[in-house]
This record gives sequence, structure tokens and C-alpha cells, in this order.
Amino acid sequence: MTAATQATETIARRREQAAGILVTARQKGALVERLPVQLLPANLDDGFAIQQEVSHQLGRRIGAWKCALPRPGKVIAAPIYDADIHRGDVCRMNGPLRVAVRAEPELACLLNRDLLPRREPFSEAEVLDALGPTHLALELLGSRYSHPESLTFPELLADGLFNAGLVIGPRVNLPEGVTPADLPIEFTVSLVRGGERTATLDGRHPDRGVLTPIVWLANFLRVHGVGLYAGQAVITGSYAGVLELPVPCEICVGFGDLGTLPITFLFL
Repeated sequence: MTAATQATETIARRREQAAGILVTARQKGALVERLPVQLLPANLDDGFAIQQEVSHQLGRRIGAWKCALPRPGKVIAAPIYDADIHRGDVCRMNGPLRVAVRAEPELACLLNRDLLPRREPFSEAEVLDALGPTHLALELLGSRYSHPESLTFPELLADGLFNAGLVIGPRVNLPEGVTPADLPIEFTVSLVRGGERTATLDGRHPDRGVLTPIVWLANFLRVHGVGLYAGQAVITGSYAGVLELPVPCEICVGFGDLGTLPITFLFL
């Protein structure tokens, strides 16, 4: 065995061990402080490779991706598994999200056709042509780390960037190739035991629209040998930061003139 081959196998084993810890945390609904020092991702590529190994070990179908345009020192791309995607008007929570839910109001674009890995980059026109309907959505946030705020970005990337689930709500009608940069968000929270609170936020998409990040995602995944598939959803960033919601509760989120997303969060 050559030194290069041995080094490659060592890296692969380390990634498998790191992913195994995160997979166990997901399966048990437990939290870990962080990965052991010898298993920490060395950089963004390492963090993304561990993230992909998590998906491999979990064996779950990827039903959606979250993404945003890259920032200095950050690559924002992570899968959301089909088992964690909620459709309908009730979402039953478990694991670390049992006391409260953290949610981000977003637009979800569904794919009508596959964008499979290939040598040449996808053009913007090709990616937009592959997109189907747009839906109101809430990304559900959670981490397998007990104190994620203290960790490096590659560690967060390895764990899927707080991916805990997705609520896909009603379909909306948008002009072809256009998504709003600014979108007022109104939400009303009704507690099961009584009480109600409302708020209105001046929503703004972090990348000034949802389409450009999807073009970036398709090409980022292409380089890594990963495809996007018909039926998957893509979300690209919150219009209003994070909503902190008690569980159980009923919530109705208004997305300006696009419509409303009602959902009830309950314990399993």
C-alpha cells in the first residue's frame, strides 16, 4: 500500500467515525458536545464530506436541500431528509425540539426534473427550467450539538447546518423567473392552553431572491458528484430570521400577498 493510499483510507475512516457519532445522535435524539478532536473536520471540504457520509449511513431519502450563496469561510448546503418533511396542518415534534421549535419562514422551490452530475456547469436557464411550483415553507432548526454556537463552521456543516425538518405549505403563484426580495411576514401564535401573540416583520431575503442560490447549489453539488432530483424541494434562506415558538401551539404565518401557512405543532 502506498503512502498516498494509506492517507486516503485514514481520512475515509476518520470521516466514517465522525459521521457515525452524528448519526447516533440523530437516531437517539441525543446531543453531543462536539466531535472528538481527532475527528474534527479540517476544512469546509472535510465538513461537507462528513455531512455526505452522515446521509450515507442514515440511509434516508433526501427530500430537500437548504442553501444560500457562499460567504467568506462558509459553504451553505445541506440535505433535509424526506422523513423530516411535513405536509398538512399538523407537525408532531420529537427529540431535542420537544420544548420549543425554532422555525424560519422561507419559500420552497420544487424540482420538476433531475439535475444530474456532469462535467460542464449548469446554466441559469437550465436550472430555472428544471424548477416547478413554489410553496410557502417553514424550515425547522435543530442541532446534534449541545452548544453549536461555540463550534467552527466546518463542524456545523458536518452536522447539516441545523437541518431538523421542513414544513411545506400551500403553493403560491409567482411571475415566471421572479421571486420577491422583500416580503412582509406576519405571524400569529395561539397557545393550546390559551393566550395569543402576533407580530409583523419587514421580511427580506438574505440573497435578494431565492433563484440565484439554487443555481449555485446545482453547480456546487455537481462538482461533488451529487444530483438534484425531481420532487425535491430547495429552500434558500429566511425572510425574517428565526421564529421561537412554544410547543404545543397553533401558528399562522402570512407571507405578504402570497398567502398564509397555518400549522399546529404538537409533541409526539
